[in-house]
Amino acid sequence: MNVAVAVIATLVTLAIILPIGLMVVGNLNTIIGSYDLGSQGNQTRTSLFNNIYSAFNLAAIIPIVAAAGAIIGIVIYYLSPRTE
Repeated sequence: MNVAVAVIATLVTLAIILPIGLMVVGNLNTIIGSYDLGSQGNQTRTSLFNNIYSAFNLAAIIPIVAAAGAIIGIVIYYLSPRTE
């Protein structure tokens, strides 16, 4: 039962943290985008934010994988033979 509570708490936490993180990164990108960092600095900034957005896209998969793991765990737990 404690595992189910932990999985639900993790999913709720991720559902809160991911949008907030995207909002913060978007605001940083807007602010930092107005600075001229030179040729190399601008390329580095662009690469950095592209990598961050890719990470957020991949992070959206985490709740799906966690829920699938919880479902598989529940099925295995209830279908396993019981010894008395």
